[in-house]
Amino acid sequence: MPDQQTATATVLFRRIAEGDEAAFEALFHQYMPQIIPVIRKVIREEGPEMDIVQEVFLGLWLGRDKLSTIDTPHNWIFRMVYHRCYSWLQKQEVRRRASQQLGVLETSSSVQTQEDLDFAETTRLLQQAVSLLPPQAQRIYLLSRETDMKIADIASQLSISTQTVKNSIVRSLRFIREYLSTHGIVLPMAILAVLFSLR
Repeated sequence: MPDQQTATATVLFRRIAEGDEAAFEALFHQYMPQIIPVIRKVIREEGPEMDIVQEVFLGLWLGRDKLSTIDTPHNWIFRMVYHRCYSWLQKQEVRRRASQQLGVLETSSSVQTQEDLDFAETTRLLQQAVSLLPPQAQRIYLLSRETDMKIADIASQLSISTQTVKNSIVRSLRFIREYLSTHGIVLPMAILAVLFSLR
């Protein structure tokens, strides 16, 4: 990794540790194009990449107080990426084995760290916020997030304009952010934007 990029990432980590959302967004846009091919290579599947990207950056933001002590941000980010990929693969294997042997999903009895608990709680609140969206906004969310449809395709399927889809997404992101904020969780818009495939 070039020295300039290393220096930039180190500065961004320090700023993110102080809660700087602009620095977080800059880091997100700098690394997302590098991360997605790695995720595809590790999991050998297309589709779940954005879920894993969201988990990586959500974990980074929730653990931001530790970022100022990290000397090699690039390595740290990719360790997180590999960790989340292997966790995803492990869950798929558990599901596969459970459905073959038991017909039900197994649950892990491993002790969760505080970061895992924070992540789980944030994810739960995100899902709760989405469930409170108006019906059409929920449909747009599901089409964008779950089926990875483009804005133009969503508009076509729902017989509405692309501008209506965009406006719905913006309103939904604002609502989700405010909902999380009332529960003491402040997330940068870059993380929330991953909820929707803004294309």
